[in-house]
Amino acid sequence: MPHISAFDSWLVKQEHASKTVAPSYDAVSARERQKFAIKNPDNFLNTMRLMEDFRDDERPERDELLLRNRRVLDRLLDSESFEYQCEPSLFLYQLVFGKHTQTGVVCEVPINEYDSGNIRKHEKTLIDKESLLANYLRVVGVSSSPICLTYPQSDSIDTLVSQICEQRATLNFQSFDSVEQRIWQIQDPNTQSELIDLFSNIKITYLTDGHHRAASGSRFSKTILNESDGQASPSTQKLLVALFPNNQLRLLPFHRSVRDFNGKNAQQILEELAEDFKITRLNQDRFVSCHHGEFGLFLESEWYRLEFRHNISNFTNPVDQLDATILQNYILGPVFGIQESRNDPRLDYVPDVGGENVIRDKVAEGWPVILVMHAASIEQLMAVADANELMPPKSTYFDPKPRSGIFVRRRV
Repeated sequence: MPHISAFDSWLVKQEHASKTVAPSYDAVSARERQKFAIKNPDNFLNTMRLMEDFRDDERPERDELLLRNRRVLDRLLDSESFEYQCEPSLFLYQLVFGKHTQTGVVCEVPINEYDSGNIRKHEKTLIDKESLLANYLRVVGVSSSPICLTYPQSDSIDTLVSQICEQRATLNFQSFDSVEQRIWQIQDPNTQSELIDLFSNIKITYLTDGHHRAASGSRFSKTILNESDGQASPSTQKLLVALFPNNQLRLLPFHRSVRDFNGKNAQQILEELAEDFKITRLNQDRFVSCHHGEFGLFLESEWYRLEFRHNISNFTNPVDQLDATILQNYILGPVFGIQESRNDPRLDYVPDVGGENVIRDKVAEGWPVILVMHAASIEQLMAVADANELMPPKSTYFDPKPRSGIFVRRRV
């Protein structure tokens, strides 16, 4: 396992791909999504609108919004933007950004691999969001955002993937954020069988991105199965996934910003931090963490390096070894009084996808404290998942991510 399989779908056409394929959804704010959707009416993002994308005075009812999404989907599929692929296919999906390249296999896997734990997860999901996305599957009726899985790198899979990539790509386009994307459609039965056999030797896969989509897919499949007395369409019992080898993924950190000093002054904050960190004041205008246990602190227009004094290897639980956990347990909680990292309005998250500019923007928005972290490693993620533990919120940010609007697969 995983038991991968080919699937039939609509595939975006080469001449429409650049304008149709959606940007990475969580890389843009709700306000930016609203502006982008209006400016680009034929982009697939318009089939995935959420309530938070709209101002309060123009926000539709949830059911109406889902119907709007469905109408946009029908319009796009009826246009010349997509071509239906009646022959079940596997796909290679390659994303190139700068010097980074990752190539995955897009396929279906049975829902029961997620339910049984053979697809291991590391994040907690929210029931309300699961319900919303399950409703989306029911009303809009398609999957187009592959759930990202990783697996221990395999030389035999790499060799076959490289051979396929030597052929001419089916699609080759650049998305709005300058990520080069290439698709190879695999229709040859022998090549499909070879890939299926090779992946059957992989024992465990790991969810890297798409925890809520996986959970909602599981919820939706159970509902349909119950409603149909066990006679549900096979497509409702499978997940659309992209499988990437673990040595090709790029993890970026989520930095933290804090709204205030928690009633303290800068000197008091530094004195409290000194109990667990070696503190060095820096004569520079930015900071990049070079290793685990090293943090950057922006405080009163000054940068400080914080080096954790304790030996991380002494922590037996893999969650306790994470920089996000150290940050919460030794900085955010005791010093800034932020005990609940999931929904405290005094705390915000800053994905490192924009580099130092995102830090400057956050400071300009009025956040006086910035905490810079080192990226978690894929090995840490796998260790947490293997221990059946959960990572703290916003511990990982994978970039680049598969996009929506390339493959459109019916779920009902």
